[in-house]
Amino acid sequence: MMSEETMILWVGVGIAVFFILLIGYIYLKDSESNKRLGRFEKSIEELNKEVYRLQKKIKEEGAEFERFKTSIKSQIYQDMRQEMKSLLDSSFASQVQPLRNQTQNLQTQWDDFKENIEGKLLGFDERIREFAYTPSNPTNIDEGRIIAMFKDGWSIDSIAKELRIGKGEVEFTLKFANLK
Repeated sequence: MMSEETMILWVGVGIAVFFILLIGYIYLKDSESNKRLGRFEKSIEELNKEVYRLQKKIKEEGAEFERFKTSIKSQIYQDMRQEMKSLLDSSFASQVQPLRNQTQNLQTQWDDFKENIEGKLLGFDERIREFAYTPSNPTNIDEGRIIAMFKDGWSIDSIAKELRIGKGEVEFTLKFANLK
């Protein structure tokens, strides 16, 4: 039979082995969680990059749309001026009544054309808005708060912990704000 001291020693060794195995298990689970979080951060960062690219493309399309509108307006005004000049160049006395009729006709055409163009522009604008719909903040991160905290001297790690977001997202936000 074992002595009491030997038995206590074996129980102590068993408890020590148990705690070592428990610490090893916790370490493995923690490393798995960190790997998963890293993958999530990378995915979120890629999504943020895609959102940025889409927003940039929408701005470019809007600028192109504005140039198109300006071009159409200038062409219409130029055509109207030429038409009016040609009407005025002909004999004025014999053309007074037809000129009035022509002016009224042109005004009607202009109004119809304007309504048509405005309708098309509104349709185009609605299609752009449908294409451009993205949530204003897909990850519910307050970018302004991140930037303000960084400017107040907070580190990237402390900002991430405070807002409970990944370091990658904080770095990504600061990168696009040209602060890092």
